[in-house]
Amino acid sequence: MTLFHLETNAQSHKITDLTGTASFALSAIATHAATSRALGTSALAPSRGSLLAGCVSLWALRLGGYLFYRVMQVGKDARLDQFFQQPGEPLLTGPSNYPLRLAFFWTMQGLWSWIGLLPVTAAHALARSDPATRRLVWGPTLIAGLLLFGGGLAMETVADWQKFKWKSDPANAGRFMGPVGLFAYSRHPNYFGEMCVWAGLWVMAGPAVWARFPWTVASPLFTFYLLRFLSGIPPLERGWAERYGGQPAYEQYTASTNLLLPWPPRDKFP
Repeated sequence: MTLFHLETNAQSHKITDLTGTASFALSAIATHAATSRALGTSALAPSRGSLLAGCVSLWALRLGGYLFYRVMQVGKDARLDQFFQQPGEPLLTGPSNYPLRLAFFWTMQGLWSWIGLLPVTAAHALARSDPATRRLVWGPTLIAGLLLFGGGLAMETVADWQKFKWKSDPANAGRFMGPVGLFAYSRHPNYFGEMCVWAGLWVMAGPAVWARFPWTVASPLFTFYLLRFLSGIPPLERGWAERYGGQPAYEQYTASTNLLLPWPPRDKFP
């Protein structure tokens, strides 16, 4: 049975949270294992490919673990409500367009996985034909990419936890969160961190991959497009405007705080 059918039949957000990020890790690990077998080397031997696969797995473990923990605590992932059929809603023509919108969600999830992993896949493909690219050489691009990846992962981890902790406090029910922690410097620091993660992986892939497979830059660009213009920031901003528009705290926050790039706020908050 496919994941789409499981999600459709179970109406469960937990399946999405478990499988969405796991697909990235499993693909990266499978690609690395296949390349290692083809080259006759150990999959655990230090190499650019093993580092890339390890970073993807670390990202998937962090994000997937957090999303699963959150949905177990809250009971559902509110972002996914729009994809499910509501009681009494007709197929196809209802507000959710069920199951067409859910199928689109899974299609985009698969597309993101395929495009996002292009630098990892290309680095392994190059390793099969160019022995010089197999070694783990700590050059400027590898170090810069690792720092960008690690910084992005740390930022989204901290931001996700700060937001979850604030929203879990019953005293904050119905309130606008505003400038809490990293959210005092960016309205969406978790998404900025996510963009840094995939930009870092592309940088880590190295100049040889950029020259041979220039289209791998689609990985960070597609992630940016997805989060900035499609499924990440826009629905959150619309939801905030609908719920809190006109409230002084919300208006001051949006006027003073950068949308994405972390930066000190233009005005001091009370």
